[in-house]
Amino acid sequence: MLDVQFSPTLPRFAFGEYDEIIMDGISYRFLESNEFGYTLERTDRTSVAEAFTHATLSQRVSSGEIEHRRDAFLPDHAKRRLRLPTQELSSLPLKKQQKAKYHEPLVRAFLEMEAEGKVKRTENAVKAALPEIKFRAGKFLSVPSEGDPSTGSGNTMIVPTKISASRLLKLAARFRRHGMAALYGQGGQGRRSRRLGPDELALLARTVRNYLTMDQPSVTQVVEDVDHAFIAENLRREDLRKREAAGEKLGESTRPLVTPSRETIRLAVRKLDPFEVDIARFGLEEARKRNAPVGKGLELTRPFERVEMDEWKVDLMSLLAESGIWSILSQEEKASLGLEEGKKARWFLTAAICCTTRCVVAMKLSRTPSKRSAMQTIDMIVRDKGVWADAVGAHSPWNMSGTPELIVTDCGSAFIDFDTRVGATDLGINIDAGPAGMPEFRARIERLFGTMANNFIGRFTGRTFSNTVVKGDYDAEARAALTAEDLSEALVRWVVDVYHRRPHAGLNGETPLDCWNRLVARYGVAPMPAVGLRRRALGTRLQRTVSKKGISVLGIRYHSEALARWFMHNTKKEVRIRWYSEDLGAIAVELDGEWIEVPSVFERFRGERAQTWMLAVREVRASVAAQKKIDQEVIFHAMTRIREINANAIARQGLFVDDYSKERIAELEDRFLIGFEVDETPSNVRMQPATDGLGIDLPTAPSVAQPLRPASDPVLAAPNHASEVAGAPDPFADPDADWSFGDK
Repeated sequence: MLDVQFSPTLPRFAFGEYDEIIMDGISYRFLESNEFGYTLERTDRTSVAEAFTHATLSQRVSSGEIEHRRDAFLPDHAKRRLRLPTQELSSLPLKKQQKAKYHEPLVRAFLEMEAEGKVKRTENAVKAALPEIKFRAGKFLSVPSEGDPSTGSGNTMIVPTKISASRLLKLAARFRRHGMAALYGQGGQGRRSRRLGPDELALLARTVRNYLTMDQPSVTQVVEDVDHAFIAENLRREDLRKREAAGEKLGESTRPLVTPSRETIRLAVRKLDPFEVDIARFGLEEARKRNAPVGKGLELTRPFERVEMDEWKVDLMSLLAESGIWSILSQEEKASLGLEEGKKARWFLTAAICCTTRCVVAMKLSRTPSKRSAMQTIDMIVRDKGVWADAVGAHSPWNMSGTPELIVTDCGSAFIDFDTRVGATDLGINIDAGPAGMPEFRARIERLFGTMANNFIGRFTGRTFSNTVVKGDYDAEARAALTAEDLSEALVRWVVDVYHRRPHAGLNGETPLDCWNRLVARYGVAPMPAVGLRRRALGTRLQRTVSKKGISVLGIRYHSEALARWFMHNTKKEVRIRWYSEDLGAIAVELDGEWIEVPSVFERFRGERAQTWMLAVREVRASVAAQKKIDQEVIFHAMTRIREINANAIARQGLFVDDYSKERIAELEDRFLIGFEVDETPSNVRMQPATDGLGIDLPTAPSVAQPLRPASDPVLAAPNHASEVAGAPDPFADPDADWSFGDK
């Protein structure tokens, strides 16, 4: 099942007045909340109000049954949906993905140079700076993503060439207003031709600048100036027409001008550069005061208002050397951590912190930072992390979950990756990269890494490896083994039981846990996105060929009536899919431009994780290697046993980045699943006597299937292979990489 383990503290969700909440296909809007729960009102004509307790809503959010659309009923958002894509950006066609990816680096490079004062927002300035803008854009454009027409070697610098200064300025303006969605657009839908021609626009632009004087005229006065200017120009043109009628050749247009409306004039005033307006109306000194950055730094009030995410190189070799552990480790133990002699392997920790409460909301360990580590960290941010805290025996809850309003990163390749940014946008999260080389703009996460470097080492050696640092004689065989799981366990225990419980200077002596509970009770947090949305936004992007049996991924078959009908009427059988390692019960499939959910043919895969499935495959193959088809009950019995025995071990391994890229999935299918087929025909049913002693119980369709093999079956009586892998590294990891779950 899904790794959802509810924390003892119920969360409070932040629903705004204009937010839309969708449950069971019904649209609601927020009315009020109190200590007992929430009151929501249907948005249809009935306007029925319904009450939901905190427990009910929390359970439905955790199970992915609620879709939360922030500010969906605001007028500006309604207008925005008319001209911008309404579906998830990552679900749009590849041609639009390629076009958006081409333009985004150019826009970001321009905004970066504008912030540095190297270019102004004029066509001449942009033309002069275009070579440097294109060169900077190459850094972003060279990072491979799904929409690329071809995959290069990874060392080739791709520099964009086709862009004009005017086009770049328009894209930058749209990007500042609407974010990444503005780079996709709606293909010209809903556009209207301009009512004002070039002569009208030129006269309007000249007259509107009357607003830029020390007399500080109002917008109403500017509207009157524009009206008078157009009346005067039309009178002049009328005189010209009379002179032309008399036979004069004047050589200029005499067409009457259309007077712009008051709203058009007001918008033209608002488009003036704010800093230029302040200088012209109030003077340079006052303009500097009005626009100077605030020295107090960030002023945050709500949980998840701002989340900072970054990578930290964990110098494990130095930590072990300083603690005295390095000299007494065996070569096998050093190899288990990738620290053999002559190698400089390092672990990278991708972490995220809530800047308001200073709570650590996600951590992922990998050997190499990649877009998989970034996307899995984002996935961990939105989920309740109680399963990880319980797996290591933590005494405090790790219930910090929800949808952040903003994630700030650096310019690392994992974070500027196009697929990562599109996935975050689809989840309703704004993601922004801070200025390169200026870590002070991400001070909270940088400070967290400093605290880890200074304080974590004591907990690391004292708690996890106490048996290895005892001075004097010791039994080398009896001492505790040093494994990669120890590192993940120590990290979780230190964060949950030490860091979250320690008074924080940045919170005026309040602990991060107490600050989180206090602010969540007051403001709430946006609930986590539904499972289907996370699958489409963060899932592995694959291509599969549809057959009459449906689609197969990692030996699991997916089929539905919609997919079968599509298969019957289409000659091209290859489709794009999204596969989510946290839930094998369904995949997202693109059919004729529309994404649908296709469930597994076995309902019991719903909520199962890929790691549990692959462990079960290994165990079953070892038990019944001679059989060509494996009974489905044997498979699910093995998965149940693995969950029961290895639940904590698997949860601890969940802190490591799972490499489920399309290349890794293909490798797993070739190595473990060739010749592996699940028998879908039911076994001989042995009727069970009824509980009342009268006749037998006949299973009905809604009944939960029971194991059909007797307890004496030799397959089920096979040795317990699951117990052998408890606490062991992932059996299907690359043996040459040793716990390396990052992208190669």
